[in-house]
Amino acid sequence: MNKPSLLEVALKSKRALIIGLGGGGDVIQGIPLVRLFRLLGFEEIFIGGINCQWWSPTGKPQSDVYGESVFGPTFYDIDGLSDSEALAPQIRSVTASSSINGCQPPEAVLADSLGGTPFVVSLNSGVVGLAAGLKEFVEAKGIDFVVGVDIGSDSFHRGDEAQAAHTSLADFMSIGALLDLPCPIFYGVAGYGCDGEMQLKELDERVGVVMRAGGYLGAHGLTQDDADAILEACELYPDPVEPMSALAAKGELGLRGINTHGPWRTPIDVTPIAAVMLFFDPNVMAAEVSKGILKLKGTTSLEEAERIFEEELGQYPESKLKPTLNYFKTSL
Repeated sequence: MNKPSLLEVALKSKRALIIGLGGGGDVIQGIPLVRLFRLLGFEEIFIGGINCQWWSPTGKPQSDVYGESVFGPTFYDIDGLSDSEALAPQIRSVTASSSINGCQPPEAVLADSLGGTPFVVSLNSGVVGLAAGLKEFVEAKGIDFVVGVDIGSDSFHRGDEAQAAHTSLADFMSIGALLDLPCPIFYGVAGYGCDGEMQLKELDERVGVVMRAGGYLGAHGLTQDDADAILEACELYPDPVEPMSALAAKGELGLRGINTHGPWRTPIDVTPIAAVMLFFDPNVMAAEVSKGILKLKGTTSLEEAERIFEEELGQYPESKLKPTLNYFKTSL
């Protein structure tokens, strides 16, 4: 039997949970879904992201605008957020004034413009900890379905790509926390390939594997108003990758360079499909392509996930980049 698409599930639903899976400004890719669900008459929408932020040394988000290179993300303690409230274990609501150590996550910066109740979840207690918190929250709030949103390609890393993954740890952990929730779950990828972490031909091959296994669950193309809403959010919380889906919808296609990892610009190819969010079954992704998801599923701490990611998957976790850099800087 064919699995229902996201739209088919949404037409029968009233409450949704949207999570930006990869950190940074991924929550921004959830804005078009909030707009869609509001048009469908939803009663309650929660929209948030994970505790992984690419803050510069001055506390600003990573962006070409500021010209500051950021070599790795900060996995912060969400319990240290000011003006926030615990919703469930590993989950806190935020407001426009929430901050930690002088830094604001995008969920706080955009709190008044996301269109739903903003929140942040933590990966610090591993996939097991976040999964338990999400299950409690979904059941308590009567959530009908959950959508994890992401931009680019890194969630499809299999391990045999032409280049190593740069930021798949957070994605694999976040997706793993969704797998056993007591409601329908969806993975949505926006800005197809626009993170530059995988060659487009490789991404096409991985996506094809998932599709052939029955994991494709529909799509949503950005409207002109959706694109404007994304670009407005990116003005408030600049991010080098998040605008790409909206720029594709505006016809700004072709080769360009973006400031992602360090001072060297990453080449990407913006295609028309970048303006469409594709939905997949995360369980099929985990079984067929993104094998790191299942490897990390049983972890109970970020440190355990880092060890498995490095020793068993052969990848260096992005969560260790800043501590490693700081160690060498203080040792010189």
